[in-house]
This record gives sequence, C-alpha cells and structure tokens, in this order.
Amino acid sequence: MMTGNAEFDRIFRVQMNTLEWMPIFLPLLWLFAYYVSDLWAAALGVVWIGARAWYLVGYTRAPDKRAPGFALQAAVCIVLLLGTLAGIFNGFAHVG
Repeated sequence: MMTGNAEFDRIFRVQMNTLEWMPIFLPLLWLFAYYVSDLWAAALGVVWIGARAWYLVGYTRAPDKRAPGFALQAAVCIVLLLGTLAGIFNGFAHVG
C-alpha cells in the first residue's frame, strides 16, 4: 500500500480503479457493439467516460463524493452485460 500526500493518493487510486475496470468494460463494450449495436455501444462508452470523469472529480474533492460517478459507470457496465446477453440469446433463438 502506498501512502503519502492525500491528494496524490486519491488521484492514484482513481487511476488504479479505472485500470481495474478496463478488463470488465472493454470486452463488454466490444461484445455489445457486435451483438447489439455499435452506435449504442459508442453512446454508452461516452457515458462511461463521463462517469469516470465524474468519479475523478468527486474523489479528488472528497472521497465520500465518488459514489455517483462510480454508480453510473457500474450501471453502464450492467447495461452492456445485459444487452450483450440478450443479443447472444436472441441470436441463438434465430438459428436454425
């Protein structure tokens, strides 16, 4: 664990949290674009980036203000997951 300047610690934690979410977000984004819609995937990607920025601003001002941005970016990932699963199952339903 790193400790030091509180402002640096918060910014570093935002960066690391973003990196932790990338293996979740990017595959879901790509799968959603393939199985559902590339236009909607792009729109959700922009919302995710905005939510991460909101998370950054909230966290750097006060750690307890990070929740709205975090919740929105997590919600985008849930929408991407559910949309991808629906697209896959819809594809199976139309096979054969």
